[in-house]
Amino acid sequence: MKNRVTILKTGCFAFVVFFIVNLSLVTSGFAQTFRPEKVVKAIYFDKSQALRDIPVIVPEKQDRSWKEGVVKNKMGFHDNFKKVAWWQGPDPVLQDYIPADRSNPIIGQNHDGVSNLSGVAPPDTDGDVGLNHYFQMINLAFAIWDKSGNLLYGPADNSTLWDGFNGPWTGTNNGDPVVLYDEYADRWMASQFALPNYPNGPYYELVAVSQTGDPTGAWYRYAYEFSDMPDYPKFGIWPDGYYFTINQFANGSSWAGAGVCVLDRDAMIAGDPDAEMQFFDLGTSYGSLLPADCDGATLPPTGTSDYFLELNTNSLRVFHADIDWNNTSNSSVTVSQNLTTQSFSYSNITIEQPGTSQELMALSDRLMYRLQYRNFGSYQVMLANHTVNADGNGQAGVRWYELRNYGSGWSIYQQGTYAPADGENRWMASIAMNGEGDIALGYSVSSTNTYPSIRFAGQNAESSGTGILDIVETSIFEGTASQTGINRWGDYSAMTVDPTDDQSFWFTTEYSNGGWNWRTRIASFSYAPIVDPPVADFSADDTHPMVAQTVNFFDESTNVPHTWSWSFSPSSVTFVEGTNSSSKNPKVQFGSAGFYTVTLVATNDIGTDTEV
Repeated sequence: MKNRVTILKTGCFAFVVFFIVNLSLVTSGFAQTFRPEKVVKAIYFDKSQALRDIPVIVPEKQDRSWKEGVVKNKMGFHDNFKKVAWWQGPDPVLQDYIPADRSNPIIGQNHDGVSNLSGVAPPDTDGDVGLNHYFQMINLAFAIWDKSGNLLYGPADNSTLWDGFNGPWTGTNNGDPVVLYDEYADRWMASQFALPNYPNGPYYELVAVSQTGDPTGAWYRYAYEFSDMPDYPKFGIWPDGYYFTINQFANGSSWAGAGVCVLDRDAMIAGDPDAEMQFFDLGTSYGSLLPADCDGATLPPTGTSDYFLELNTNSLRVFHADIDWNNTSNSSVTVSQNLTTQSFSYSNITIEQPGTSQELMALSDRLMYRLQYRNFGSYQVMLANHTVNADGNGQAGVRWYELRNYGSGWSIYQQGTYAPADGENRWMASIAMNGEGDIALGYSVSSTNTYPSIRFAGQNAESSGTGILDIVETSIFEGTASQTGINRWGDYSAMTVDPTDDQSFWFTTEYSNGGWNWRTRIASFSYAPIVDPPVADFSADDTHPMVAQTVNFFDESTNVPHTWSWSFSPSSVTFVEGTNSSSKNPKVQFGSAGFYTVTLVATNDIGTDTEV
């Protein structure tokens, strides 16, 4: 009789349960449409010399006694917003835990940006990444780096960009800057408002468009005039225009309603001095809209103009534009949908700091910049976020949304509130999605134990639809002191995606090192592949071998184990050909006939699994 070995292998199944956030869509029974109130050309235009050849205007402390050193954003528009009954108690889509470390984010650049050289607050931290540069523009200075972190220009007073651009705004540097990279034209767009007669008008929005993809080169410069103060301008790039929204204040103080402005992008890129602006006055019932800012290789569907989003009572209000540059009287902005969100409260948020009674402002009555847009072909995406009272007791958390449009209108695909139960406040966030569908959420962190700091978390595309951030929270920079003497923080931050790989994220915001001496940070990062605990499995090339016959075992475990432990019962086996019990694919000879039980323990950085 032949001596044979029988190898026994049994297994079991594991069930994984995912909790999916219900989505909801409520379309309003009306569609309110606005036509352009005016169509105007820039009141002034010129072509600058190369920025690198313009001497830097060194940032200095500003005489801002008329604003108490504060770059103010008027808040009157949301008085009616506070009159509603807000959700009380824990947030219904609260994620109160930090996920397991399944994907170690890889931080690339991580260096200081421009600091408080002008003696103002808040910084209005903003920046974007291009093919070769990172451009940061804040209150009231800017700087340009290459993507290796080498400083190429600045820090310079923001007025440097408009040096020689003479008009009523000459000598002003009033703030609320925005800079964006237009990846579809390889151009940069930079802007800020000018309030030379504050609180009286006229007021101006200064907009510059680079003549090439090099922001240290020459620029086309435009000035557009407003009769009401164009506060809190927020920009979005779209194929048919540079869109921006404003909060209007008559005489610099009285709420005058939301405005939507569309600049003729093609004309500005070409340096046309007659580039027009279409202006839509939405009235006093709306405020702090965000325009969608287009990212990614695939443009929006042909003929689609930009979208806008506004935070409302437990809802998101959707607007869409229809812009006609050939016959501007055909242009419109329409209130098209009201998407019901899970309940939230934005009131009674308390953002503490160590060692001081000075709290920081949450600015929780509006959506945070940017409203990112992507077209994935079969559907379109917009990402938004705002700060909420996450636990009902004043802890700040970030409510975030992914909206999708499959062709018949927008709906909330997923939503969640990120606020781990660790006593920390998380707020003033910015959110973006890369070309793989991975999400990054950057934000400020502060508590009685933590100085104002910078962190991010994220969602791997595999977890899309869960409303859960499953990429571990990672620190970019931990603050070293509390901010005292003022509560203003933000007022915004910027999460953008590197156009060279459409994978890496870049984030900029502020941190504190004491008093008003805030600083800013610029960091890039990417995600390593998601790793789950291994699922051990193996096979053998013969399960009924002869005694002393070599049997080849093969690890077939999933989720990339990096250590293996093989054992046999009975143990009368010999590992051969240089293999051992820790080999991935050992070679074994059995010393005697009988039944053997084989066990494999597979391990990776996340966990261990056993197969018998």
